[in-house]
Amino acid sequence: MLVSDSLSGILADANIRLKRHSPGHTEQVVCPTCAGGKTREASLAVSIDQDGEGATWCCHRGTCGWRGGSRVHDDAPLHTAPQPQPKAKAPPPHSAQQIDSKPDWLYEFFGARKIGARTVNAFGLYAVKRSFPAPIGEAPAIVFPYVWRGEVANRKYRPHPAKSPQLQERDAVPTLFNVDALGDAPEEVVIVEGEPDVMTMFECGIHHAVTLKDGAPAQVSDRSDKRFAALGTHAEVLGNVKRFILAGDMDAPGLALREELARRLGRHRCWLVTWPPGCKDAGDTLKAHGPDAVAAAIKATEPYPIDGLQRIKPGTLLALRARPAPAVLTTGARATDAILKLPAEGRLITVTGFPGSGKTAWVRFLMVHTAGDHERRWAVFSPEMQPWEHFAAECAEVFCGKPFWPMRGLESMSSAEIAHAELWLGDRVTMIVCDAGDEAPTLDWIIERARAAVLRDGVTDLLIDPWNEIDHQRGDRVTETEYIGRSLQRLKAFGLRHGVNIWIIAHPAKPIQLKSGEKRAAPGPYDINGSAHWANKTDLGLTVHVPDAGRAEIHVWKTRFRRWGQRGSVATLDYDGLTGRYSTTVAEIAAAAPYWQDAG
Repeated sequence: MLVSDSLSGILADANIRLKRHSPGHTEQVVCPTCAGGKTREASLAVSIDQDGEGATWCCHRGTCGWRGGSRVHDDAPLHTAPQPQPKAKAPPPHSAQQIDSKPDWLYEFFGARKIGARTVNAFGLYAVKRSFPAPIGEAPAIVFPYVWRGEVANRKYRPHPAKSPQLQERDAVPTLFNVDALGDAPEEVVIVEGEPDVMTMFECGIHHAVTLKDGAPAQVSDRSDKRFAALGTHAEVLGNVKRFILAGDMDAPGLALREELARRLGRHRCWLVTWPPGCKDAGDTLKAHGPDAVAAAIKATEPYPIDGLQRIKPGTLLALRARPAPAVLTTGARATDAILKLPAEGRLITVTGFPGSGKTAWVRFLMVHTAGDHERRWAVFSPEMQPWEHFAAECAEVFCGKPFWPMRGLESMSSAEIAHAELWLGDRVTMIVCDAGDEAPTLDWIIERARAAVLRDGVTDLLIDPWNEIDHQRGDRVTETEYIGRSLQRLKAFGLRHGVNIWIIAHPAKPIQLKSGEKRAAPGPYDINGSAHWANKTDLGLTVHVPDAGRAEIHVWKTRFRRWGQRGSVATLDYDGLTGRYSTTVAEIAAAAPYWQDAG
Protein backbone atom coordinates (compact mmCIF):
# COMPACT_ATOMS: atom_id res chain seq x y z
CA MET A 1 0.00 0.00 0.00
CA LEU A 2 1.27 3.49 -0.83
CA VAL A 3 1.56 5.31 2.48
CA SER A 4 1.37 9.05 3.02
CA ASP A 5 4.69 10.44 4.25
CA SER A 6 3.18 13.39 6.09
CA LEU A 7 0.30 14.20 8.41
CA SER A 8 -1.15 16.58 5.84
CA GLY A 9 -1.11 13.75 3.30
CA ILE A 10 -2.98 11.43 5.68
CA LEU A 11 -5.68 14.03 6.24
CA ALA A 12 -5.87 14.85 2.53
CA ASP A 13 -6.37 11.16 1.69
CA ALA A 14 -9.31 11.12 4.09
CA ASN A 15 -10.66 14.43 2.65
CA ILE A 16 -10.25 16.12 6.05
CA ARG A 17 -9.19 19.79 6.16
CA LEU A 18 -8.05 21.39 9.41
CA LYS A 19 -7.05 24.94 10.28
CA ARG A 20 -4.08 23.75 12.35
CA HIS A 21 -1.95 20.57 12.39
CA SER A 22 -0.11 21.21 15.65
CA PRO A 23 0.51 18.22 17.99
CA GLY A 24 -2.35 17.57 20.43
CA HIS A 25 -4.74 19.86 18.53
CA THR A 26 -8.44 18.84 18.39
CA GLU A 27 -10.89 20.39 15.94
CA GLN A 28 -14.53 19.94 14.88
CA VAL A 29 -15.08 20.00 11.10
CA VAL A 30 -17.76 18.97 8.62
CA CYS A 31 -17.60 15.21 8.02
CA PRO A 32 -16.65 14.43 4.37
CA THR A 33 -18.75 11.27 4.52
CA CYS A 34 -22.14 12.61 5.62
CA ALA A 35 -21.49 16.32 4.95
CA GLY A 36 -22.99 17.12 8.33
CA GLY A 37 -26.52 16.41 7.17
CA LYS A 38 -28.93 19.13 6.10
CA THR A 39 -27.55 21.61 8.64
CA ARG A 40 -23.89 21.07 7.62
CA GLU A 41 -23.10 20.33 11.27
CA ALA A 42 -19.40 20.20 12.20
CA SER A 43 -19.85 16.67 13.53
CA LEU A 44 -16.39 15.18 12.85
CA ALA A 45 -14.01 15.42 15.83
CA VAL A 46 -10.38 15.21 14.67
CA SER A 47 -7.49 14.84 17.14
CA ILE A 48 -3.82 15.17 16.22
CA ASP A 49 -1.54 12.76 18.08
CA GLN A 50 0.75 14.27 20.75
CA ASP A 51 3.83 13.63 18.60
CA GLY A 52 2.22 15.15 15.49
CA GLU A 53 2.78 11.93 13.53
CA GLY A 54 -0.84 10.82 13.18
CA ALA A 55 -4.51 11.60 13.74
CA THR A 56 -7.79 9.97 14.74
CA TRP A 57 -11.34 11.07 13.97
CA CYS A 58 -14.94 10.21 14.70
CA CYS A 59 -18.26 11.55 13.34
CA HIS A 60 -20.81 11.99 16.11
CA ARG A 61 -23.89 12.02 13.87
CA GLY A 62 -25.96 8.91 14.65
CA THR A 63 -26.68 8.18 10.99
CA CYS A 64 -22.98 8.25 10.04
CA GLY A 65 -20.56 7.19 12.78
CA TRP A 66 -17.49 7.29 10.48
CA ARG A 67 -14.35 6.79 12.53
CA GLY A 68 -10.73 5.93 11.98
CA GLY A 69 -7.19 7.23 11.93
CA SER A 70 -3.68 6.71 10.59
CA ARG A 71 -0.05 7.44 11.33
CA VAL A 72 2.85 8.45 9.11
CA HIS A 73 4.66 5.43 7.64
CA ASP A 74 2.23 2.88 9.09
CA ASP A 75 1.78 -0.19 6.89
CA ALA A 76 -1.89 0.59 6.36
CA PRO A 77 -4.27 3.43 7.18
CA LEU A 78 -6.71 2.70 9.96
CA HIS A 79 -9.56 4.80 8.65
CA THR A 80 -12.47 2.80 7.30
CA ALA A 81 -15.48 3.43 5.15
CA PRO A 82 -18.55 4.62 7.05
CA GLN A 83 -20.45 1.82 8.70
CA PRO A 84 -24.10 2.82 9.11
CA GLN A 85 -25.40 1.09 12.20
CA PRO A 86 -28.57 -0.90 11.59
CA LYS A 87 -31.60 0.23 13.53
CA ALA A 88 -32.33 -2.50 16.04
CA LYS A 89 -35.80 -3.92 16.26
CA ALA A 90 -35.80 -5.42 19.72
CA PRO A 91 -37.47 -8.83 19.90
CA PRO A 92 -40.49 -9.11 22.16
CA PRO A 93 -39.39 -9.61 25.76
CA HIS A 94 -39.61 -12.99 27.46
CA SER A 95 -40.84 -13.13 31.00
CA ALA A 96 -38.55 -13.93 33.90
CA GLN A 97 -40.46 -17.19 34.30
CA GLN A 98 -39.68 -18.16 30.70
CA ILE A 99 -35.99 -17.24 31.02
CA ASP A 100 -35.71 -19.28 34.21
CA SER A 101 -37.16 -22.38 32.50
CA LYS A 102 -34.27 -24.84 32.32
CA PRO A 103 -35.77 -28.36 32.36
CA ASP A 104 -33.66 -31.45 32.84
CA TRP A 105 -33.90 -32.38 29.16
CA LEU A 106 -32.10 -29.11 28.24
CA TYR A 107 -29.03 -30.05 30.28
CA GLU A 108 -29.27 -33.66 29.10
CA PHE A 109 -29.32 -32.52 25.46
CA PHE A 110 -26.02 -30.69 25.87
CA GLY A 111 -24.63 -33.22 28.30
CA ALA A 112 -24.83 -35.83 25.55
CA ARG A 113 -22.51 -33.51 23.61
CA LYS A 114 -20.16 -33.19 26.60
CA ILE A 115 -21.22 -29.59 27.15
CA GLY A 116 -21.78 -28.96 30.84
CA ALA A 117 -24.37 -26.99 32.79
CA ARG A 118 -21.87 -24.20 33.45
CA THR A 119 -21.60 -23.51 29.72
CA VAL A 120 -25.37 -23.74 29.17
CA ASN A 121 -25.91 -21.18 31.92
CA ALA A 122 -23.09 -18.94 30.69
CA PHE A 123 -24.84 -18.50 27.34
CA GLY A 124 -28.21 -17.86 28.99
CA LEU A 125 -30.01 -20.76 27.28
CA TYR A 126 -33.51 -21.75 28.35
CA ALA A 127 -36.59 -23.55 27.00
CA VAL A 128 -40.02 -22.33 25.85
CA LYS A 129 -43.04 -23.69 24.03
CA ARG A 130 -42.98 -22.59 20.39
CA SER A 131 -45.15 -23.16 17.33
CA PHE A 132 -43.21 -24.62 14.38
CA PRO A 133 -44.33 -25.39 10.82
CA ALA A 134 -45.96 -28.75 10.15
CA PRO A 135 -45.45 -31.53 10.87
CA ILE A 136 -43.90 -30.45 14.19
CA GLY A 137 -46.48 -27.90 15.35
CA GLU A 138 -46.21 -26.71 18.95
CA ALA A 139 -43.18 -28.20 20.66
CA PRO A 140 -40.53 -27.46 23.30
CA ALA A 141 -37.71 -25.34 21.94
CA ILE A 142 -34.18 -24.48 23.00
CA VAL A 143 -33.69 -20.70 23.01
CA PHE A 144 -30.29 -19.33 21.92
CA PRO A 145 -30.18 -15.61 22.84
CA TYR A 146 -28.10 -13.47 20.46
CA VAL A 147 -26.71 -10.74 22.71
CA TRP A 148 -25.15 -7.60 21.25
CA ARG A 149 -23.93 -4.71 23.40
CA GLY A 150 -25.48 -6.38 26.43
CA GLU A 151 -29.00 -6.54 24.94
CA VAL A 152 -30.87 -9.42 23.31
CA ALA A 153 -30.87 -8.56 19.60
CA ASN A 154 -32.23 -11.87 18.30
CA ARG A 155 -33.21 -15.35 19.46
CA LYS A 156 -32.92 -18.67 17.69
CA TYR A 157 -35.37 -21.47 18.46
CA ARG A 158 -34.41 -25.11 17.94
CA PRO A 159 -37.22 -27.67 18.37
CA HIS A 160 -36.68 -30.57 20.72
CA PRO A 161 -36.06 -33.39 20.04
CA ALA A 162 -36.15 -32.54 16.31
CA LYS A 163 -33.23 -30.59 14.83
CA SER A 164 -35.16 -28.47 12.35
CA PRO A 165 -36.74 -26.23 11.27
CA GLN A 166 -35.01 -23.58 13.37
CA LEU A 167 -36.74 -20.22 13.70
CA GLN A 168 -35.59 -16.69 14.58
CA GLU A 169 -37.17 -13.43 15.66
CA ARG A 170 -38.69 -11.44 12.84
CA ASP A 171 -36.76 -8.42 11.49
CA ALA A 172 -33.99 -8.79 14.07
CA VAL A 173 -30.69 -7.02 13.51
CA PRO A 174 -28.26 -9.56 11.99
CA THR A 175 -25.60 -10.30 14.60
CA LEU A 176 -23.01 -12.94 15.39
CA PHE A 177 -23.71 -15.37 18.21
CA ASN A 178 -21.39 -14.59 21.16
CA VAL A 179 -20.16 -11.37 19.51
CA ASP A 180 -19.93 -9.48 22.84
CA ALA A 181 -17.17 -11.86 23.92
CA LEU A 182 -14.88 -10.36 21.24
CA GLY A 183 -14.57 -6.90 22.74
CA ASP A 184 -13.72 -3.85 20.60
CA ALA A 185 -10.37 -4.91 19.14
CA PRO A 186 -9.88 -8.69 19.22
CA GLU A 187 -6.55 -10.07 18.05
CA GLU A 188 -8.08 -13.41 17.06
CA VAL A 189 -11.59 -14.70 16.29
CA VAL A 190 -12.65 -18.32 15.84
CA ILE A 191 -15.58 -18.80 13.45
CA VAL A 192 -17.54 -22.06 13.72
CA GLU A 193 -20.81 -23.29 12.26
CA GLY A 194 -23.71 -23.24 14.68
CA GLU A 195 -24.40 -22.19 18.25
CA PRO A 196 -23.58 -25.63 19.80
CA ASP A 197 -20.08 -25.42 18.32
CA VAL A 198 -19.59 -21.97 19.86
CA MET A 199 -20.52 -23.59 23.20
CA THR A 200 -18.16 -26.48 22.45
CA MET A 201 -15.32 -23.98 22.08
CA PHE A 202 -16.29 -22.34 25.38
CA GLU A 203 -16.31 -25.76 27.06
CA CYS A 204 -12.75 -26.24 25.79
CA GLY A 205 -11.57 -22.90 27.17
CA ILE A 206 -11.83 -20.95 23.89
CA HIS A 207 -14.13 -18.00 24.57
CA HIS A 208 -13.66 -15.90 21.39
CA ALA A 209 -15.71 -18.09 19.02
CA VAL A 210 -18.70 -16.84 17.01
CA THR A 211 -21.06 -18.12 14.34
CA LEU A 212 -23.35 -16.72 11.66
CA LYS A 213 -27.02 -17.16 12.43
CA ASP A 214 -28.01 -19.01 9.22
CA GLY A 215 -25.41 -21.75 8.85
CA ALA A 216 -23.60 -22.71 5.65
CA PRO A 217 -24.60 -22.07 2.00
CA ALA A 218 -25.09 -24.95 -0.40
CA GLN A 219 -22.24 -23.73 -2.59
CA VAL A 220 -19.60 -21.02 -2.76
CA SER A 221 -21.56 -18.95 -5.29
CA ASP A 222 -24.46 -18.54 -2.86
CA ARG A 223 -23.76 -15.04 -1.55
CA SER A 224 -27.07 -14.30 0.15
CA ASP A 225 -26.96 -10.94 1.91
CA LYS A 226 -29.11 -12.31 4.73
CA ARG A 227 -26.64 -15.07 5.47
CA PHE A 228 -23.61 -12.78 5.71
CA ALA A 229 -25.31 -9.56 6.84
CA ALA A 230 -23.86 -9.85 10.36
CA LEU A 231 -20.39 -9.22 8.89
CA GLY A 232 -21.63 -5.77 7.93
CA THR A 233 -23.20 -5.15 11.33
CA HIS A 234 -19.87 -5.84 13.04
CA ALA A 235 -17.61 -4.55 10.25
CA GLU A 236 -15.74 -2.14 12.51
CA VAL A 237 -14.82 -4.82 15.06
CA LEU A 238 -14.01 -7.41 12.40
CA GLY A 239 -11.87 -4.92 10.52
CA ASN A 240 -9.48 -4.78 13.49
CA VAL A 241 -9.00 -8.55 13.76
CA LYS A 242 -5.53 -9.77 12.83
CA ARG A 243 -6.28 -13.50 12.62
CA PHE A 244 -9.46 -15.42 11.83
CA ILE A 245 -9.51 -19.14 12.56
CA LEU A 246 -12.08 -20.79 10.28
CA ALA A 247 -13.20 -23.85 12.24
CA GLY A 248 -16.47 -24.80 10.58
CA ASP A 249 -17.80 -28.13 9.39
CA MET A 250 -15.74 -30.21 6.98
CA ASP A 251 -18.67 -31.26 4.79
CA ALA A 252 -19.39 -29.63 1.41
CA PRO A 253 -21.55 -26.75 2.74
CA GLY A 254 -19.06 -26.09 5.54
CA LEU A 255 -16.16 -25.87 3.09
CA ALA A 256 -18.26 -23.56 0.90
CA LEU A 257 -18.88 -21.32 3.90
CA ARG A 258 -15.17 -21.34 4.71
CA GLU A 259 -14.26 -20.21 1.20
CA GLU A 260 -16.75 -17.34 1.21
CA LEU A 261 -15.72 -16.17 4.68
CA ALA A 262 -12.06 -16.20 3.66
CA ARG A 263 -12.88 -14.18 0.57
CA ARG A 264 -14.84 -11.56 2.48
CA LEU A 265 -12.57 -11.30 5.51
CA GLY A 266 -9.33 -11.44 3.52
CA ARG A 267 -7.52 -14.70 2.88
CA HIS A 268 -4.30 -13.23 4.26
CA ARG A 269 -5.99 -12.99 7.69
CA CYS A 270 -7.44 -16.52 7.72
CA TRP A 271 -6.14 -19.79 9.20
CA LEU A 272 -7.81 -23.13 8.53
CA VAL A 273 -8.67 -25.92 11.00
CA THR A 274 -8.55 -29.61 10.07
CA TRP A 275 -10.59 -31.82 12.40
CA PRO A 276 -9.44 -35.38 13.25
CA PRO A 277 -10.40 -38.21 10.88
CA GLY A 278 -14.04 -39.18 11.26
CA CYS A 279 -14.97 -35.84 12.88
CA LYS A 280 -16.97 -33.32 10.90
CA ASP A 281 -16.77 -30.42 13.35
CA ALA A 282 -15.81 -29.24 16.82
CA GLY A 283 -18.76 -31.04 18.45
CA ASP A 284 -17.78 -34.39 16.96
CA THR A 285 -14.19 -33.85 18.06
CA LEU A 286 -15.19 -33.05 21.64
CA LYS A 287 -17.40 -36.14 21.90
CA ALA A 288 -14.90 -38.51 20.31
CA HIS A 289 -11.59 -37.22 21.66
CA GLY A 290 -12.23 -34.69 24.43
CA PRO A 291 -11.40 -30.97 24.90
CA ASP A 292 -7.66 -31.41 24.45
CA ALA A 293 -8.22 -32.60 20.87
CA VAL A 294 -10.33 -29.52 20.08
CA ALA A 295 -7.66 -27.23 21.53
CA ALA A 296 -4.96 -29.13 19.62
CA ALA A 297 -6.83 -28.70 16.31
CA ILE A 298 -7.15 -24.96 16.91
CA LYS A 299 -3.46 -24.74 17.76
CA ALA A 300 -2.48 -26.70 14.63
CA THR A 301 -4.18 -24.34 12.18
CA GLU A 302 -2.45 -23.56 8.90
CA PRO A 303 -2.57 -20.21 7.11
CA TYR A 304 -4.79 -19.95 4.08
CA PRO A 305 -2.55 -20.85 1.13
CA ILE A 306 -2.00 -17.55 -0.65
CA ASP A 307 1.47 -16.11 -0.24
CA GLY A 308 5.04 -17.22 0.36
CA LEU A 309 6.69 -20.57 -0.14
CA GLN A 310 4.66 -23.76 -0.41
CA ARG A 311 5.88 -27.36 -0.48
CA ILE A 312 4.30 -29.89 -2.80
CA LYS A 313 3.28 -32.51 -0.27
CA PRO A 314 2.08 -36.03 -1.09
CA GLY A 315 -1.54 -35.76 -2.20
CA THR A 316 -1.37 -32.04 -3.07
CA LEU A 317 -2.06 -32.46 -6.78
CA LEU A 318 -4.61 -35.25 -6.29
CA ALA A 319 -6.48 -32.99 -3.89
CA LEU A 320 -6.35 -30.20 -6.46
CA ARG A 321 -7.81 -32.39 -9.19
CA ALA A 322 -10.55 -33.59 -6.83
CA ARG A 323 -11.77 -30.01 -6.49
CA PRO A 324 -13.84 -28.36 -9.23
CA ALA A 325 -11.80 -26.69 -11.96
CA PRO A 326 -11.49 -22.89 -11.60
CA ALA A 327 -14.77 -21.35 -12.64
CA VAL A 328 -15.15 -19.22 -15.76
CA LEU A 329 -17.97 -16.90 -16.73
CA THR A 330 -19.78 -16.34 -20.01
CA THR A 331 -19.92 -12.94 -21.71
CA GLY A 332 -23.59 -12.66 -22.71
CA ALA A 333 -23.02 -12.94 -26.48
CA ARG A 334 -22.29 -16.00 -28.58
CA ALA A 335 -19.49 -14.41 -30.58
CA THR A 336 -17.46 -13.42 -27.53
CA ASP A 337 -18.27 -16.70 -25.75
CA ALA A 338 -16.60 -18.47 -28.68
CA ILE A 339 -13.25 -16.75 -28.05
CA LEU A 340 -13.37 -15.67 -24.42
CA LYS A 341 -14.27 -16.92 -20.95
CA LEU A 342 -14.07 -14.52 -18.02
CA PRO A 343 -12.14 -15.48 -14.86
CA ALA A 344 -14.04 -15.79 -11.59
CA GLU A 345 -11.30 -16.01 -8.96
CA GLY A 346 -10.00 -12.47 -8.53
CA ARG A 347 -7.92 -11.31 -11.51
CA LEU A 348 -6.79 -8.01 -13.02
CA ILE A 349 -8.71 -7.31 -16.24
CA THR A 350 -7.74 -4.31 -18.37
CA VAL A 351 -10.05 -2.95 -21.06
CA THR A 352 -8.79 -0.32 -23.49
CA GLY A 353 -10.00 1.37 -26.65
CA PHE A 354 -10.10 4.78 -28.30
CA PRO A 355 -12.58 7.42 -27.05
CA GLY A 356 -16.09 6.65 -28.24
CA SER A 357 -15.38 2.94 -28.80
CA GLY A 358 -17.86 1.84 -26.12
CA LYS A 359 -15.48 0.50 -23.46
CA THR A 360 -17.80 1.46 -20.62
CA ALA A 361 -20.91 0.33 -22.51
CA TRP A 362 -19.49 -3.15 -23.16
CA VAL A 363 -18.29 -3.66 -19.58
CA ARG A 364 -21.68 -2.45 -18.35
CA PHE A 365 -23.31 -5.06 -20.60
CA LEU A 366 -21.01 -7.71 -19.02
CA MET A 367 -21.97 -6.42 -15.56
CA VAL A 368 -25.67 -6.96 -16.10
CA HIS A 369 -25.12 -10.35 -17.72
CA THR A 370 -22.78 -11.73 -15.06
CA ALA A 371 -24.92 -10.32 -12.23
CA GLY A 372 -27.94 -12.14 -13.62
CA ASP A 373 -26.43 -15.38 -14.91
CA HIS A 374 -23.54 -15.86 -12.48
CA GLU A 375 -24.70 -14.13 -9.27
CA ARG A 376 -21.85 -11.62 -9.44
CA ARG A 377 -21.99 -8.44 -7.38
CA TRP A 378 -20.26 -5.32 -8.66
CA ALA A 379 -18.76 -2.23 -7.04
CA VAL A 380 -18.40 0.61 -9.55
CA PHE A 381 -16.17 3.69 -9.38
CA SER A 382 -17.14 5.75 -12.44
CA PRO A 383 -16.60 9.47 -11.74
CA GLU A 384 -17.17 10.44 -15.38
CA MET A 385 -20.78 9.26 -15.01
CA GLN A 386 -22.10 12.05 -12.78
CA PRO A 387 -24.54 12.05 -11.25
CA TRP A 388 -24.01 8.38 -10.54
CA GLU A 389 -27.72 7.64 -11.02
CA HIS A 390 -27.14 8.01 -14.78
CA PHE A 391 -24.84 4.98 -14.72
CA ALA A 392 -27.53 3.02 -12.88
CA ALA A 393 -30.13 4.15 -15.44
CA GLU A 394 -27.99 2.80 -18.29
CA CYS A 395 -27.63 -0.50 -16.42
CA ALA A 396 -31.44 -0.55 -16.20
CA GLU A 397 -31.62 -0.10 -19.99
CA VAL A 398 -29.46 -3.18 -20.51
CA PHE A 399 -31.52 -5.12 -17.97
CA CYS A 400 -34.91 -4.21 -19.47
CA GLY A 401 -33.88 -3.89 -23.13
CA LYS A 402 -35.67 -0.52 -23.45
CA PRO A 403 -34.60 3.13 -23.33
CA PHE A 404 -34.78 4.69 -19.87
CA TRP A 405 -35.83 8.17 -21.00
CA PRO A 406 -39.05 8.67 -23.01
CA MET A 407 -38.28 8.94 -26.72
CA ARG A 408 -40.66 9.88 -29.49
CA GLY A 409 -41.76 6.87 -31.50
CA LEU A 410 -40.07 4.34 -29.19
CA GLU A 411 -41.33 2.33 -26.25
CA SER A 412 -39.41 3.37 -23.13
CA MET A 413 -39.32 1.74 -19.70
CA SER A 414 -42.53 1.94 -17.71
CA SER A 415 -42.59 3.04 -14.09
CA ALA A 416 -43.17 -0.57 -13.05
CA GLU A 417 -40.15 -1.73 -15.10
CA ILE A 418 -37.99 1.00 -13.56
CA ALA A 419 -39.07 -0.07 -10.07
CA HIS A 420 -38.27 -3.71 -10.92
CA ALA A 421 -34.85 -2.70 -12.28
CA GLU A 422 -34.14 -0.71 -9.11
CA LEU A 423 -34.80 -3.74 -6.93
CA TRP A 424 -32.73 -6.01 -9.17
CA LEU A 425 -29.76 -3.63 -9.42
CA GLY A 426 -29.94 -2.65 -5.76
CA ASP A 427 -28.99 -6.17 -4.77
CA ARG A 428 -26.18 -6.47 -7.33
CA VAL A 429 -24.47 -3.10 -7.89
CA THR A 430 -22.81 -0.80 -5.35
CA MET A 431 -21.69 2.62 -6.55
CA ILE A 432 -18.48 4.08 -5.10
CA VAL A 433 -19.07 7.83 -5.19
CA CYS A 434 -16.77 10.66 -4.08
CA ASP A 435 -18.54 13.80 -2.86
CA ALA A 436 -15.35 15.70 -2.09
CA GLY A 437 -15.99 18.62 -4.42
CA ASP A 438 -13.58 18.78 -7.33
CA GLU A 439 -10.87 16.71 -5.58
CA ALA A 440 -10.44 13.26 -7.12
CA PRO A 441 -10.12 10.31 -4.73
CA THR A 442 -6.90 8.35 -4.29
CA LEU A 443 -6.33 4.66 -4.90
CA ASP A 444 -6.26 4.14 -1.12
CA TRP A 445 -9.72 5.70 -0.90
CA ILE A 446 -11.11 3.37 -3.56
CA ILE A 447 -9.57 0.20 -2.12
CA GLU A 448 -10.81 1.13 1.34
CA ARG A 449 -14.41 1.38 0.17
CA ALA A 450 -14.09 -1.69 -2.02
CA ARG A 451 -12.93 -3.67 1.01
CA ALA A 452 -16.03 -2.52 2.92
CA ALA A 453 -18.24 -3.46 -0.04
CA VAL A 454 -16.73 -6.96 -0.15
CA LEU A 455 -17.35 -7.43 3.57
CA ARG A 456 -20.88 -6.04 3.69
CA ASP A 457 -22.27 -6.69 0.20
CA GLY A 458 -20.31 -9.73 -1.01
CA VAL A 459 -18.90 -7.80 -3.99
CA THR A 460 -17.09 -10.03 -6.51
CA ASP A 461 -16.06 -7.45 -9.15
CA LEU A 462 -14.62 -3.94 -8.84
CA LEU A 463 -14.78 -1.60 -11.86
CA ILE A 464 -12.53 1.48 -12.05
CA ASP A 465 -13.70 3.59 -15.00
CA PRO A 466 -11.44 5.21 -16.05
CA TRP A 467 -7.97 4.93 -14.53
CA ASN A 468 -6.98 8.53 -15.25
CA GLU A 469 -9.78 9.90 -13.01
CA ILE A 470 -7.97 8.70 -9.86
CA ASP A 471 -5.88 11.26 -7.97
CA HIS A 472 -2.47 9.67 -8.57
CA GLN A 473 -0.24 11.05 -5.80
CA ARG A 474 3.07 9.41 -6.71
CA GLY A 475 5.52 11.93 -5.27
CA ASP A 476 8.55 13.56 -6.88
CA ARG A 477 10.88 10.56 -6.56
CA VAL A 478 8.54 7.96 -8.08
CA THR A 479 8.36 7.65 -11.86
CA GLU A 480 5.05 7.09 -13.61
CA THR A 481 6.15 3.59 -14.60
CA GLU A 482 7.09 2.70 -11.01
CA TYR A 483 3.84 4.13 -9.69
CA ILE A 484 1.61 2.28 -12.16
CA GLY A 485 3.47 -0.98 -11.55
CA ARG A 486 3.12 -0.65 -7.80
CA SER A 487 -0.53 0.38 -8.02
CA LEU A 488 -1.48 -2.52 -10.29
CA GLN A 489 0.33 -4.92 -7.97
CA ARG A 490 -1.67 -3.60 -5.01
CA LEU A 491 -4.91 -4.09 -6.90
CA LYS A 492 -3.88 -7.60 -7.93
CA ALA A 493 -3.11 -8.47 -4.31
CA PHE A 494 -6.48 -7.09 -3.18
CA GLY A 495 -8.23 -9.09 -5.90
CA LEU A 496 -6.52 -12.37 -5.04
CA ARG A 497 -7.01 -11.96 -1.29
CA HIS A 498 -10.73 -11.36 -1.65
CA GLY A 499 -11.51 -13.27 -4.85
CA VAL A 500 -12.55 -10.02 -6.55
CA ASN A 501 -12.00 -9.37 -10.25
CA ILE A 502 -10.46 -5.91 -10.76
CA TRP A 503 -11.71 -4.30 -14.00
CA ILE A 504 -9.81 -1.20 -15.14
CA ILE A 505 -10.77 0.87 -18.15
CA ALA A 506 -7.55 2.51 -19.33
CA HIS A 507 -7.32 5.03 -22.17
CA PRO A 508 -4.63 4.68 -24.84
CA ALA A 509 -2.25 7.50 -25.61
CA LYS A 510 -3.40 10.06 -28.16
CA PRO A 511 -3.34 8.34 -31.57
CA ILE A 512 -1.35 9.66 -34.48
CA GLN A 513 -3.11 11.51 -37.28
CA LEU A 514 -4.30 9.20 -40.07
CA LYS A 515 -3.84 9.84 -43.75
CA SER A 516 -6.90 10.22 -45.93
CA GLY A 517 -8.69 6.90 -46.45
CA GLU A 518 -6.79 5.06 -43.69
CA LYS A 519 -8.63 3.10 -40.99
CA ARG A 520 -7.33 3.15 -37.46
CA ALA A 521 -6.12 -0.19 -36.08
CA ALA A 522 -7.31 -1.38 -32.68
CA PRO A 523 -5.01 -0.25 -29.83
CA GLY A 524 -3.16 -2.84 -27.78
CA PRO A 525 -1.49 -2.97 -24.37
CA TYR A 526 1.57 -0.93 -25.35
CA ASP A 527 -0.67 1.86 -26.60
CA ILE A 528 -2.13 2.46 -23.12
CA ASN A 529 -0.99 5.72 -21.66
CA GLY A 530 1.65 5.60 -18.95
CA SER A 531 3.51 2.31 -18.75
CA ALA A 532 4.30 -1.09 -20.24
CA HIS A 533 3.11 -2.53 -16.90
CA TRP A 534 -0.40 -2.60 -18.40
CA ALA A 535 0.87 -5.42 -20.61
CA ASN A 536 3.01 -7.10 -17.97
CA LYS A 537 0.73 -7.17 -14.93
CA THR A 538 -2.67 -7.60 -16.56
CA ASP A 539 -4.14 -11.12 -16.30
CA LEU A 540 -6.74 -10.64 -19.04
CA GLY A 541 -6.36 -7.85 -21.59
CA LEU A 542 -9.13 -6.74 -23.95
CA THR A 543 -9.73 -3.99 -26.49
CA VAL A 544 -13.10 -2.63 -27.59
CA HIS A 545 -12.79 -1.24 -31.12
CA VAL A 546 -15.39 0.27 -33.46
CA PRO A 547 -14.48 -0.23 -37.12
CA ASP A 548 -17.95 0.87 -38.27
CA ALA A 549 -20.95 2.56 -36.66
CA GLY A 550 -23.17 0.16 -34.73
CA ARG A 551 -20.53 -2.58 -34.75
CA ALA A 552 -17.90 -3.44 -32.17
CA GLU A 553 -14.86 -5.69 -32.20
CA ILE A 554 -13.60 -7.34 -29.03
CA HIS A 555 -9.87 -8.09 -29.27
CA VAL A 556 -8.10 -10.41 -26.82
CA TRP A 557 -4.48 -9.30 -26.40
CA LYS A 558 -3.57 -11.22 -23.25
CA THR A 559 -4.81 -14.27 -21.35
CA ARG A 560 -2.87 -15.53 -18.35
CA PHE A 561 -4.39 -19.04 -18.70
CA ARG A 562 -5.58 -21.03 -21.70
CA ARG A 563 -9.00 -21.60 -20.15
CA TRP A 564 -9.83 -17.90 -20.66
CA GLY A 565 -9.15 -17.82 -24.40
CA GLN A 566 -6.41 -17.34 -26.95
CA ARG A 567 -4.37 -14.21 -27.52
CA GLY A 568 -5.10 -12.56 -30.87
CA SER A 569 -8.74 -13.69 -31.04
CA VAL A 570 -11.35 -11.22 -32.27
CA ALA A 571 -15.15 -11.28 -32.08
CA THR A 572 -17.55 -8.95 -33.87
CA LEU A 573 -20.75 -7.75 -32.20
CA ASP A 574 -23.71 -5.61 -33.12
CA TYR A 575 -24.42 -2.75 -30.72
CA ASP A 576 -27.83 -1.28 -29.92
CA GLY A 577 -27.15 2.22 -28.64
CA LEU A 578 -30.73 2.63 -27.37
CA THR A 579 -30.54 -0.27 -24.91
CA GLY A 580 -26.79 -0.73 -24.41
CA ARG A 581 -27.05 -4.36 -25.50
CA TYR A 582 -24.52 -6.26 -27.59
CA SER A 583 -25.36 -9.25 -29.78
CA THR A 584 -23.66 -11.59 -32.21
CA THR A 585 -23.83 -10.44 -35.83
CA VAL A 586 -26.08 -12.37 -38.20
CA ALA A 587 -23.05 -13.33 -40.30
CA GLU A 588 -21.23 -14.86 -37.33
CA ILE A 589 -24.30 -16.81 -36.23
CA ALA A 590 -24.73 -18.21 -39.76
CA ALA A 591 -21.05 -19.16 -40.01
CA ALA A 592 -21.22 -21.03 -36.70
CA ALA A 593 -24.71 -22.49 -37.08
CA PRO A 594 -23.84 -26.11 -36.16
CA TYR A 595 -21.96 -24.93 -33.07
CA TRP A 596 -24.81 -22.73 -31.90
CA GLN A 597 -27.34 -25.47 -32.53
CA ASP A 598 -25.32 -27.83 -30.36
CA ALA A 599 -24.97 -25.16 -27.70
CA GLY A 600 -28.68 -24.36 -27.67
